[in-house]
Amino acid sequence: MPDERPSKAAPQGAKSICLILLLSSICLAVACSKLFSSKQSERQKPVATAETSGLSADTHPDSIEEKKRLAEIEKNFPLHGLVTGIQLKVTEQPHSESIPLGWLRIGSRIRLAKQPTKSSTCASGWYRVYPFGWACAGQGIEIGTELPDSTFAVTPAPQDAALPYSYYFVKEPFVPEYHRLPSRDEQRAALGFANRYLELEAKNRATAEKFLRGELSQEAKSPTVVRRYLERGFYIAGADQEMRAFRQFVRTVQGSYIKLAQLEERRGSGFHGVELGEQLQLPVAWAVRSARAFTPKQRDDGSFRFVADESSEPFERLAILPWEGWERFGESVLHRLKNGRYLKFWFAAVAERIDRPKEIGDREPWIHVDLSQQTLVLYRGSMPLYATLVSTGLQGYDTPVGLFEIRSKHIADTMSDLGPEAGDERYKIEDVPWTQYFKGSLAIHGAFWHERFGLRRSHGCINLAPLDAHYVFNQTWPELPAGWHGISTDNTDLRKSKIVITD
Repeated sequence: MPDERPSKAAPQGAKSICLILLLSSICLAVACSKLFSSKQSERQKPVATAETSGLSADTHPDSIEEKKRLAEIEKNFPLHGLVTGIQLKVTEQPHSESIPLGWLRIGSRIRLAKQPTKSSTCASGWYRVYPFGWACAGQGIEIGTELPDSTFAVTPAPQDAALPYSYYFVKEPFVPEYHRLPSRDEQRAALGFANRYLELEAKNRATAEKFLRGELSQEAKSPTVVRRYLERGFYIAGADQEMRAFRQFVRTVQGSYIKLAQLEERRGSGFHGVELGEQLQLPVAWAVRSARAFTPKQRDDGSFRFVADESSEPFERLAILPWEGWERFGESVLHRLKNGRYLKFWFAAVAERIDRPKEIGDREPWIHVDLSQQTLVLYRGSMPLYATLVSTGLQGYDTPVGLFEIRSKHIADTMSDLGPEAGDERYKIEDVPWTQYFKGSLAIHGAFWHERFGLRRSHGCINLAPLDAHYVFNQTWPELPAGWHGISTDNTDLRKSKIVITD
């Protein structure tokens, strides 16, 4: 029988303490809820910025020309669009088989003309997009006379940061990626499924794959809230973070969710090149390995030995050197520094000026990549503007030599087979930043997964530190229209910058 004796009354002081703690807990919960909801509404609230209004980041908003341009946009493209589809094409003509001019990504905010053109491939209507091309609203565009709002929108990529997104390394095996924020029970079920998969995989991979596909009748199925499972070594791009029941999740650029504790953020190298002008001109040299300068001493037989200069501090890797030129000593070619000191050839990389090829106009932005030195120089016409270090293809993955044109530019694009630091070759890196394709799958792009700039590290692409990749991306042709995620030059008359690669 239940104990029907009256419980012992608690002391009055204990009652007061319990009441205070209870009220504090309630207040804290309410405060957290309000804080979270305010952050959510702030994140989702559309803001009229340079990107959403069509204003160029390099144009002063108060200039007469800019006011006139914005007035033209309001007149000819009065509607606002919010892209809610993962990725949409902008086409040359209002039909699905037309030449692609570019791409819009979820979260992008664009300007649209009023009168849509309907077709059998787009019943909702094709809208003219600022500044050119057409997009089908039914593929994922919310349209309004003011900036639309949506709980499904992700934060668009910022145009003023070293990286367009936050990047994360998947540090645990078989991590669930969710369609939406999971409840605690859904998360437990997903983790249980992942652990069971790993148990089966350790015994027999084929059985584990059948389990993953739901083909084992005696086993549990994957929870429907799970979009996919990520193996350790994947990189994902995050737009922002959200919380549910005191659990922090990364919201990916595709609108899915991954638990933050299962990820490790990667910010990339802080290295960057140098702007060129009156204060600093080519050649520019960097130390690509830490080294101490030395002086050559000639032996009696005419050969040379090299004596370290113990009185000077060693040069740290990526330091700019007081470089004067190359000099031969016997069979060795050395870097000559100021004050009569030297470095061996493989300890430094030098960016030097080259003549503008005849195929390039006198006001055209173009790029020179020197494979032997692992350097890049950005020019406008014959004027060098910027110099930095790169990482090009390893032996067997050689970066091609020649004259190329930029075929497409993307704020970020998914790529695979990127080199040793990018993980196993079967893995892809989602949303590689500031990508500019010039031949097939080869591109100039930012690399946040290594810091070995000035040394060969890639599988053929030209790797730049994030800050450098962003700078170069903004200087080359074609220019990316406001709100767009990518632009193509194939089969179009858009201006395209050239890339000269020499060895």
